[in-house]
Amino acid sequence: MTFKEQYLQSLSVRPALPAAFPAHSFAGNFYELLPDTVNLFPTVLSGGTVELPSAYTLSLEPLNCYMLLYTRSGKGTLRVRSKTYSLEPGMLLCMDCSAFSYKMETSDTPWRFSVFLIHGSFFTHLFSLVPFEALLLHSLADYSPVLSGLEQLLCNDFSANLYNKLIDAALLQDIAIALVIEFYQLEQTKPKCAPYLLEIKQYLDMYFSQPFRLEDLETRYHISKYRICHEFSKTFHAPPLKYLNARRLDAAVHLLLTTDKHIHEIAMEVGYDNTNHFINLFKREKGTTPQAYRDANKG
Repeated sequence: MTFKEQYLQSLSVRPALPAAFPAHSFAGNFYELLPDTVNLFPTVLSGGTVELPSAYTLSLEPLNCYMLLYTRSGKGTLRVRSKTYSLEPGMLLCMDCSAFSYKMETSDTPWRFSVFLIHGSFFTHLFSLVPFEALLLHSLADYSPVLSGLEQLLCNDFSANLYNKLIDAALLQDIAIALVIEFYQLEQTKPKCAPYLLEIKQYLDMYFSQPFRLEDLETRYHISKYRICHEFSKTFHAPPLKYLNARRLDAAVHLLLTTDKHIHEIAMEVGYDNTNHFINLFKREKGTTPQAYRDANKG
């Protein structure tokens, strides 16, 4: 039995669906699978962006897969056993669908969400390392690497060739690892560092688009910029300016894949007044220009 057949067998919908909206639409596109990779790599079974224009209740029996569901607008409700969870805009649901039956309902229409049903022992092994209890809900920041990974996953082709499956596998691993790190705040297990270093990191994470000079840190903390760079690098594995550029480029990738803004607009928005400098830096770090990256990855 194919996964599509298993999915449809497990799914019931109330009220009845119009002919223009078949039941399998709730799972997005069903991916063509390669037998040689489906049990070897993390694999997408189905995925895409779905919009429910009116109220539906979806009841699903257990399926041997995990689900990633990111609400873009509207609102849904997840009912598992006796518990109810609200699926708000900007929130990601990660759930082991084999653990129980569940219901999803539209609570604010139209409910628009991106969903992936995924398979692989990698996820079971990863979630065994943390107190994962079959599901987690996590609100994603606009520039979260988890969200960036989901956007790239949506852009990849679902046909059966090795290149697509390897790209999917790499993105799924990155998404799952980033989600576990964010949700379980694993950075708290790192050795303690000077409070001023955490302040600098938090500032760079939140205000990366603002002008930044090492000399300002010298003045504020009364510590030489050379010592700041050394201690920051030792703690966060990159000097402040390199860390800042990485945050800016992550934001730029998000904007390239989710908006139609011009390259110079994106450069300004993430903190670069000089568009040529932004393009050269992007090419050095990503191996291609921003426009070429957009053309290759945006659906």
